[in-house]
Amino acid sequence: MATTPRDDHEATMRRHEPPPVPALSRAELDRIRRTRAALVEGGLLAAPPGGTGVPRHIERSWRRCVGEEVPVLPDGIDYREPEDNRSTLLRAARPVLERLKDSLADVPVAMVLSDATGRIVVRHADVRRQRDVMDRACAAEGFDYSEQSVGTNGIGTVLVERRPVLVRGPEHYNALLEELTCAGTPIIEPCTGRVVGTFSLACSTRDVHPLMTVMAGDVGRQIESRLLDEAGDRRRRLVHAYLSVERAGTAALVVDEETLLANRPGLAHTGPELHPLLWRFLSQHRPTGPCRMQVPLSDGPHEALVEPVADDGVAAFSVRLLPRRAGPADSVHPVTPAVLGDVLHFDEQVNRRLETAVRHQEHIAVTGPAGTGKLHTALCVLRRQGARDPLVVEPHLERDWFDRARTALTLGRGVVLRRVQYNPVPPLQQVRLLAAAEVPMALTADLDAAGDDVVGLVRQVATTVRLPALGQCREHLPSLVRAMLADLPEPASTSRFSAPVWDSLMAWHWPGNLAELRNTVAQLARRADGGRVEAGDLPDELCAPRRALSKLESAERAAVVEALQTAGGNRSRAAQALGIGRNTLYRKMREFGIG
Repeated sequence: MATTPRDDHEATMRRHEPPPVPALSRAELDRIRRTRAALVEGGLLAAPPGGTGVPRHIERSWRRCVGEEVPVLPDGIDYREPEDNRSTLLRAARPVLERLKDSLADVPVAMVLSDATGRIVVRHADVRRQRDVMDRACAAEGFDYSEQSVGTNGIGTVLVERRPVLVRGPEHYNALLEELTCAGTPIIEPCTGRVVGTFSLACSTRDVHPLMTVMAGDVGRQIESRLLDEAGDRRRRLVHAYLSVERAGTAALVVDEETLLANRPGLAHTGPELHPLLWRFLSQHRPTGPCRMQVPLSDGPHEALVEPVADDGVAAFSVRLLPRRAGPADSVHPVTPAVLGDVLHFDEQVNRRLETAVRHQEHIAVTGPAGTGKLHTALCVLRRQGARDPLVVEPHLERDWFDRARTALTLGRGVVLRRVQYNPVPPLQQVRLLAAAEVPMALTADLDAAGDDVVGLVRQVATTVRLPALGQCREHLPSLVRAMLADLPEPASTSRFSAPVWDSLMAWHWPGNLAELRNTVAQLARRADGGRVEAGDLPDELCAPRRALSKLESAERAAVVEALQTAGGNRSRAAQALGIGRNTLYRKMREFGIG
């Protein structure tokens, strides 16, 4: 009679089964709980290192958790909605996990795959009672199982220790996990040595099998083997694409999610920020065939011929740069000046509107979300219009704002009325009197947060120019960072960012806009003291990896951006045009990194 893979697997387990690992007795379970409680309540000095009587890797993990004040019973475990994950890890793991499902059918054990942050990517449990145990522990797709989140466990502790780990019952730091025994192993990318995730087997403490640790390690090695094979195939495709363009007589680049290749002319356009900058742009726009488009590079935007590389589902692109044209580029994409210089704003379309208003000597209302640089831009506009030493007043804070503004205009200084959307809103008649003076005046306002009375006031006396959120134009970020560094005193101004840091800067959605970016750059540069900023120097928020958008998501993002631009930044009108509610629009903006 023919045997199934599951029969073969179970026969192998019986044939090579080592002596059973003694189950933890009730007395041992109670002792481990007491030891853990004593360390948590008494602190790190409650017992000398090595004196807790538990395995060393468990004690090290407990001590880390106590030191970082991880709660034994957290109010909740961080969760993020599972995504359409097309990561290299999942592509390599999927065939291995599908085979393992057959072997573990009807066996009360769960298999769990996590990413490098401890976030669960895949969980499968064939037996209902095992699923119930996992559900009670919130051990499911989307939950954060790093040590900082839930304490000692077969995912987070593996990531810290970088080796296989067995965690039994109350050896878990989180009391909710005491029903489980987990055997986990790291998944290490063979080419780079990076830990890209973990694989673990989890079961009830009464269903422990002595081969759990061996099986988990074997599955991890199978996934690593597939990662190596896929990396080889991917690199062969990239090299083939590179060879087809590198002698093209012009600067040429080939890029995918992990790699960027450049010929000698192309090296002039590269820098540590280029890969995240170019890859993010191309993965969002995803041309399906050869096309001409403007691409962002380290030294500014360039017209290029872009072509997708045959990839078997793994996106990659070849980029052949075209000679720069004289005059402004005719492109739908905003242009970042290679050097910011004296331009009024880094976005070409915004700069053009501001320059037009300056040329016609119009009063300008600079609008947009908080942190987009409205005051800085307003002052630049007034100085360009010839105002001397402009005065800044905030009508909602200063009782004598009108008298001060009128005096400044009389002296030809120019005036900025700042944050006019706040109550009490300045009276229209007074603002009209100031606008009647033949001296430049500017206003700043966040019209998204303003009522119709403020919108009407602003539009009656000034030309409105809306500044974009940084999340809408991250292709400008390298030029902005360079300009911000140049403004710092030495040695901070000579600090440089590593490629992983640029990856994180490009991936973050910058809810605080330019103000947040400026503070981040200044802080990192000061701490580096003229040296190199590495990924470990970044704030925690910027360290979480962010995936590239799918083609459908890129289309959704483009639709949201277009609706916001058409509506002049008014989110209610943008939501109405898209046929969605405001809350849905806000969620989409957060999801797509639109400020």
